[in-house]
Amino acid sequence: MKLSRRSLLQLSAATVAAGSLALPARAQAIDELVIAYNVNLPAWDPTVGPSAVNPTIQGIYQSVFDQYILQQPDLKPAPGILTEWGWNDDKTQVWMTVREGVTWHDGSPLTAEDVAWSLARVAKPETGSPIQFVWGTLANHRVDGNKVIADVVQFDPTIFKWMYFLTGYVLPKAYYEKVGAEGFEAAPIGTGPYMVEKFERNAFVRLKANMQGIKSPKQTHKLS
Repeated sequence: MKLSRRSLLQLSAATVAAGSLALPARAQAIDELVIAYNVNLPAWDPTVGPSAVNPTIQGIYQSVFDQYILQQPDLKPAPGILTEWGWNDDKTQVWMTVREGVTWHDGSPLTAEDVAWSLARVAKPETGSPIQFVWGTLANHRVDGNKVIADVVQFDPTIFKWMYFLTGYVLPKAYYEKVGAEGFEAAPIGTGPYMVEKFERNAFVRLKANMQGIKSPKQTHKLS
């Protein structure tokens, strides 16, 4: 069944009128969900450029990429790609434990190297992160097993909050270095719950579920 935003609203209204909190039976077998956006997706890199701080398209980015830390509905942080994080005693270093068992959409494993590289990359002014002034407070990112350690250049008490806000996404080091910026724009991969199946610039983005053994609807985002 293909479900659009309009038909979903109609079904929801019918359900409320019927006094039930569950959607009607015909809405429970959804093959494709179509969502209309009133803005374009100008780039697939969610960490640099003006699109990285556009709140309207963060839902697309969060479908394809995972953030360092997650934000719960009550705005409190929760483990994401990082399971633990903090400062050393004198706050001259930060440390982060990277979740194990995560794979990129191409099947390769996510490692602490990906996290260290992603953080070091956006800390460089030439990369073009719109909040480089935040990421630049850390330097000398290095890996110790499944942990990432970085030196504090300038203490920022909000640094970990930025990791679950705009631009706080982990990118694939090996894949990005292999295909380059243009190759990544042509075929982006992440570790999120959805994979990019097909897209046409300024027209649509089609995502498919990245779950084993679970039937989840496809998402088609129509851009205008």
